[in-house]
Amino acid sequence: MHNHSANNHSANGTAPAVSSGMAKRLKAGQESLVVFKDQDGVELRGAILKLGQSRVIFEVYPVRQPLQAAEVFGSFQVWVDGREIFSGRAVVRNFLNLGSRVACEAELQQPEAAPGAEAIGGKVEVGEAYESFFRHWQGQAKVSTEFKAVVSDLQSYLSGLKLLLERVEASITAGLPMNRADLEVQVAKTLAAPVLASLNTLRERLLETAKNIVPERRPAYEAILRRQLHPLFLCAPFAFRAYQKPLGYAGDYEMMNMIHRNTFEGESLYARLVHYWLVNQYPAISVRNRVAHMKGKLLQETVRRGGQGEPVRILNVGCGPAREVGQFIAESPAADRAEFTLIDFDRETLNHATATCQEAKARHGRRTGINAIQMSATQLLKGSAGRAYPAFAKPFDLIYCGGLFDYFSDEICKQMVAMFYDRLRPGGLTVVANMDDRVPYKEMQEYLLDWHLIYRDNRRMEALVPDGVDRADWKLVVESVGVNLFLEVRKPDGN
Repeated sequence: MHNHSANNHSANGTAPAVSSGMAKRLKAGQESLVVFKDQDGVELRGAILKLGQSRVIFEVYPVRQPLQAAEVFGSFQVWVDGREIFSGRAVVRNFLNLGSRVACEAELQQPEAAPGAEAIGGKVEVGEAYESFFRHWQGQAKVSTEFKAVVSDLQSYLSGLKLLLERVEASITAGLPMNRADLEVQVAKTLAAPVLASLNTLRERLLETAKNIVPERRPAYEAILRRQLHPLFLCAPFAFRAYQKPLGYAGDYEMMNMIHRNTFEGESLYARLVHYWLVNQYPAISVRNRVAHMKGKLLQETVRRGGQGEPVRILNVGCGPAREVGQFIAESPAADRAEFTLIDFDRETLNHATATCQEAKARHGRRTGINAIQMSATQLLKGSAGRAYPAFAKPFDLIYCGGLFDYFSDEICKQMVAMFYDRLRPGGLTVVANMDDRVPYKEMQEYLLDWHLIYRDNRRMEALVPDGVDRADWKLVVESVGVNLFLEVRKPDGN
């Protein structure tokens, strides 16, 4: 979980549609392709390799910006034989770099209007619409009875819990003597343990039935789960933000803040308990562990390099809310010797992180240096940072990346680790984190929240080590719940 993907919106917050000229050319050419815009707003076209009810696999080239898992295209068109059959939002599911081109799988996020059910020439082609509906229904009719049963049990449990908590809220409103807010918190804390235990049991049943679902059947399973459970989950702030992706990607800075607050949030007692369950799942716990791990590295490297006359230079790539930096500043006098450069592609995220760190500095009287640079991973990889920003003029003592790798391909991640290593001082350290799916939860996150990550096990993390680095100079570390893996690479002294 983290806070990075592409920014696919124009200045007014919406992505421009295909131009009328482009539409005419497509109609005239009778082409079958997808049309969308990249991070720079450049219109791209991709040849369709396979088209399903809710997913499309296409080939696109040249790719100026690396595609990312969970990347959202706000304006995405599908054209078949010169006819537009879909226009709406699409989310990247998988991709494969093929050198000069990329094969990409995207989910079409318009489940109630699948391709073939659109209006043509102002009239609905009823025959095509029925065929589309019937194929969609057939797919869902073939969903296993075990999966349907556990989804139904989840729906039944949550519906009953919601009714119970609504009655509790009604009694509180009726005038119980305690302060309403305090009493609701007390009720939530009382019920948290049994509710979380019940939901966790149902989650395990769901994961057990979902683990053998073949990829081509997943859309039907997702559609059933979301239709029955979204009305009971999306009232929770965490679920709503993860699914709706208001900044264009899952795992944004406010979602990270929700995980770290780890409290009862929502507009009702029921919503607060569901929210609390979500921020206490394995990935969320691992995110909190990740911050603690990175904060420990900040202290370790600052103490190790401190006292040498120069500030300890630290680069945080994909900083998100930078909670570990704020906590380090607040808790440790060693922060006086540190100089941070925070990088994030999203201006809102960067402003939030900077304000948090500056507040910690002011409150605790620290002299910590804070530089903030709005920059994408692509810009960083282009190698122009050193010329454009004074903060890159000197090498760093510590370079770390907390969650960005969860969204990028092996090729991009290996390039980034090599670049980090190259920018270190002798004796410096680079630390990158990535989630592993060794602890079952992935399907719950993907099916329910539409949140997809690129998971890496030990072998895939080891493959990111820069070429030529001695085995004694790198190691893998796993946090306590076994979800986040940390690759730590030390540059030898004297290099």
